[in-house]
Amino acid sequence: MKPSIIFISLLSLLLISCGNKKVDPTTEDKKDIAVPTESGTNYEVDTKATVLLWKGSKAKGAHHGTIQVSSGSLSVEKETITAGNFIIDMTTIKDLDITDQKENKKLVDDLSSDNFFDVAKYPLSKFEITSSEKLEKPDADGNNYSIKGNLTIKDVTKNITIPAKVKIEADQFSATSKFSIDRREFKLKYGEGKLFKGIGDNIINNIIEFNLDLRANSPK
Repeated sequence: MKPSIIFISLLSLLLISCGNKKVDPTTEDKKDIAVPTESGTNYEVDTKATVLLWKGSKAKGAHHGTIQVSSGSLSVEKETITAGNFIIDMTTIKDLDITDQKENKKLVDDLSSDNFFDVAKYPLSKFEITSSEKLEKPDADGNNYSIKGNLTIKDVTKNITIPAKVKIEADQFSATSKFSIDRREFKLKYGEGKLFKGIGDNIINNIIEFNLDLRANSPK
């Protein structure tokens, strides 16, 4: 029996899908968490003012939305970020581009299920700073810091490096950062397809992009 046109089309789609593109983000094994100094200034994350955006793409199109940073703190001494940790509430995943309420819920439910983030079992993710470096001069995107930290999603912890545009004041700390991860590093693997194993996973881009706008205040 000759393969059907649909089957051939699906195979072609897999070969050219975004999931097969070269992966840019790199990870390392988790490292020791940085400890704040006694003389440093501490900042508490303003969860209402802080925004964490996500973006995921597939063979045709993309989706984006938000996840809430539920708590966090930083320690700074002489313009050096000495420590910091942030908790991300995975149960707050939202999609911002699908206007149809039913389809919007379908996507969010799928992302929240054990097909992906499995938020019932792993409701929280976290990022813990392991080291930071203030750059001699800002890079082409205006980032003036390079920050390393342990990112934990589900039951996987990897050390990643993120660039950041940081502004430190006596009573306020602000930072913006655009970074990405390879979802396969964190076991974010979509469920099996109906026609043959892995089709759903193969048409999803391996890269998840994040855009963070962080605000924190020093207790008075």
